[in-house]
Amino acid sequence: MMPSRLSYVWLAQRNGLGAGTAAELLRAFGSPEAVYAADRAALTASACPLRKAQVDTLCDKNTDEAARIIEQCTRAGIQILTIGDSAYPDRLRAIADPPLVLYVRGSWPDFDVTPAVSVVGTRKATPYGLHTAEEIGAALARAGMITVSGMALGADGAAHRGALRAGGLTVAVLAGGVDVCYPPQHRSLMGDILLSGAVVSEYPPGTEPRGTHYHNRNRIISGLSVASVIVEAADYRSGALITARHALDQGRDVYAVPGALDAPQSRACNELIEKGEAALLRSPQALVRTYLGLLPDRTVEQQARRAFQRQTGERSAPAARSAWDEIRRREEQAEQRAKQAEKTEKPSAAAAAALPAHLSDAERQIAELVQQGVGTAEELIERCGLPAPRVMSLVTMLEMDGVLRREKGRLVLGRQ
Repeated sequence: MMPSRLSYVWLAQRNGLGAGTAAELLRAFGSPEAVYAADRAALTASACPLRKAQVDTLCDKNTDEAARIIEQCTRAGIQILTIGDSAYPDRLRAIADPPLVLYVRGSWPDFDVTPAVSVVGTRKATPYGLHTAEEIGAALARAGMITVSGMALGADGAAHRGALRAGGLTVAVLAGGVDVCYPPQHRSLMGDILLSGAVVSEYPPGTEPRGTHYHNRNRIISGLSVASVIVEAADYRSGALITARHALDQGRDVYAVPGALDAPQSRACNELIEKGEAALLRSPQALVRTYLGLLPDRTVEQQARRAFQRQTGERSAPAARSAWDEIRRREEQAEQRAKQAEKTEKPSAAAAAALPAHLSDAERQIAELVQQGVGTAEELIERCGLPAPRVMSLVTMLEMDGVLRREKGRLVLGRQ
């Protein structure tokens, strides 16, 4: 008998079939192996209505492409989750058109135990929108929830960063393969997400994102989540509004962040609220309180303590402070370290000029500290004031680019 994983990938790769039809076929035949074994007569007579072109593609029993994809994933360390696997989220399985196969990089969280909230918005977000998306992501992370978004420019990226800043879990749903970073400006962000969370796609490795993929991935963003928050959206062509439509169709909660009456980027959010299609989001904390009951630990203090432990690696907060106070104290310390780092003596103009021009500000900060003799990750974290996962991600990227290397256990500049 054909291996189950191979049959799932084969079925997911049938051109012109679509996830909804594929799900109907599974219900009609009971398994992907049975769909594969079905001949033209059985397919035509099935309870799932099929067009001739769809029957034709299902009669193509060649599995070479599916086998190649599985082999590629094995080599690259990419996890393949099928709709029949126990790790496949129940909420996503329940939608009308669930993806048969998910390709995952990173650490896949248990969505059936930990609730997820998606935070999406326009790529052309205002400072208000960016700040709000980041604060929502951070609040969800501190409560122990998963922040889901699409890793796009603007509000999506801000939501991911907020969750990472608070030491929480975030998952990015991509419109291309999980080995394809798009937009390329988010290469560093993708690295940060992979340190503790995951990137996921229904498209196999190597797939470049294109128009229809974004619409399809938006149903996964909402399908993974108990609720979707729309931060900013100018009109109903916005991808964020497509996510809201999917969430409503899936019976999930939808929230919209209100904006000024004359703010173009808030027009669609305000209309969602006005029509009663979305609840008005009053604050990130109010959002968190709504879904605290879905968490394994039921009290706010317990969730705060868990978030603190994830951020610091410590088993318990000092008895003299509540967990919330301790998180706030740590954030203030990080800000103070960042200010102190700004006062650090700058490298010479010649040394600074030797660094590649394409480095981001954060990458340049790390490289300049190494120039000054800061040679360990612990020292870098202490000096630069950035979160530890962020520093580790930056160091990895700089090593991959050949800007940094390791010599006798310490970081130094340049290739050997």
